[in-house]
Amino acid sequence: MTKILSYYEGKKVDVVIITSLIVSIIITSSFILFSPDGNIRAYNAILTSTVSVGVAFVICFVQIFRYKKNIRKYERNRRTFAEQTNDKQLHHYYYDNNKMHFSICLFLVLWLAAQAIWLSQYQQVSYSITDALWFVGYASFGYFLFSLYYHFFRKEFEPFILILIAIIILIVLLFVLDVIVSTLRLLSTQEIDFSILLVTLVYPILDAIMIFPAVLIFWAVRRIRKHQDAPQDEQKKGQKSKEEETKLSSYSISTVSSIWILLLSISMILSAIGDIGYAYSTALGPGTVLRDIWIWNIFYNTDHLCLAAALIGYRYFFSFRTPNILQY
Repeated sequence: MTKILSYYEGKKVDVVIITSLIVSIIITSSFILFSPDGNIRAYNAILTSTVSVGVAFVICFVQIFRYKKNIRKYERNRRTFAEQTNDKQLHHYYYDNNKMHFSICLFLVLWLAAQAIWLSQYQQVSYSITDALWFVGYASFGYFLFSLYYHFFRKEFEPFILILIAIIILIVLLFVLDVIVSTLRLLSTQEIDFSILLVTLVYPILDAIMIFPAVLIFWAVRRIRKHQDAPQDEQKKGQKSKEEETKLSSYSISTVSSIWILLLSISMILSAIGDIGYAYSTALGPGTVLRDIWIWNIFYNTDHLCLAAALIGYRYFFSFRTPNILQY
C-alpha cells in the first residue's frame, strides 16, 4: 500500500509540493492585494478562502477514494496469496477507519458551507448559522486529529510531555484571551453583548484544542524518524559510501510522512492566527472588522491551501502500521 520512494523521488515530491503551495499562496494573495477597492478586496478575500476549502475537500475525497481502493486491491492479493500458500491466518497490515474518513470529509463540507454563506453576506457583521457550521466542523476535525494521535502516536510520549505541551498552549491561549477581553472592556462604550463575546473567544480556544494533537503528531513523527535512523547510524559508522548508497535507495515512511504532517500543523497555526486577528478586530468594532477582514482571510486562505497540500499525502497519515514490504 505504501510505496517506499527512492531518496531522489522523495525529495522531488517534497520540492514539487512546496513549490506548488508557495505559488498558489502568492497567486491567491495577489488576487486579494491588487483588488481595485476595499469592498472588492474583502469579497475576493472570502472568495479565495472559500475556493481553497473546496479544493481541500476535493483532494481529500479523491485521496480517501484512492486509499480505500488500494486497500481492497491489497486485500484481494493477500487473500489470493494466503490461499496459494495455505496460510489461514490473515493479518491486517493497514488501518482503515471509516469514522475518521467521514469526520474529515464532514469537517470540510461544513466549512465549505459556512464559507459559502459568509461569502453571500460578507458586508454584514453577524453571528449566525455560519458559526454553528464552523463549530461542528471543529468538532469533526478534532475527532479526526485526536483519533489519529490515539491510534498511532500515543505511546511516543510520557505523560509529563503531554502536560508540558498543554500548559504551554494554555498559557499562550490565556494571554491572547486576556488581550481580547481587555480590548473589549476598554473600547466598549456600553455593556458587552455576551453572545458576541462568547463567539469571539470560542474560536481561539478551539484552535488551541486543534493545535495540541497536531503538534504532538508532528513531534511523534520526528521522534519515530530518529528512532529508525539511530540503529542505521550506529551500524554504518565509518562506512560512508555504503551509507550514501542506502540513503539513495530508500526514503523511509516516516521521512515522507513528516512533510504532510508538517503542513497539517502549519495549517492549524495559521488558522489560529487568523482567528485571533479576527477576534481582535471584532473587539475594535464592526467597522474595523469590515476594514480588516481581507487581512485575516489571507491567513485563512493560506491555512486552507496548506491543509489541501497536506491532504495530498493523506495515505501517509495511516502509514505507521504498514510494513515496508507493502506497495501502494
